[in-house]
Amino acid sequence: MVSKRLSLNQATLLKKHRYILQKLAQSNDKDRKLILKNSPNELFKALNLVFKLLANEKLDLSDNQAKEIKKHKPMIKSTSKLRSSNIKVKLSRQRGGALASILTTVLPIIGGLIKAVI
Repeated sequence: MVSKRLSLNQATLLKKHRYILQKLAQSNDKDRKLILKNSPNELFKALNLVFKLLANEKLDLSDNQAKEIKKHKPMIKSTSKLRSSNIKVKLSRQRGGALASILTTVLPIIGGLIKAVI
């Protein structure tokens, strides 16, 4: 469950924003929009990194995790091509639980990613 490639800067970025990502995964739509509205730009760089890792299949996912992510593939691919400022707009407008579902699936893997690099 470790990424095939992750730099030290990327690992520190994920480590720094892991708590906010966990809160995003657990929050409802109203709270999620409030968190995203008041978040620093670095958080969106971390989200962009997560989407790029998923789109490029750089994460070793279990079968259940891959099945969970598969339904959100179009959103992951379209979001991974955006700049972090555009991700803020897209995720603020997004309704439903796609972001929460993606983050809930990926967050356990992030710990392994950070430990492998740092």
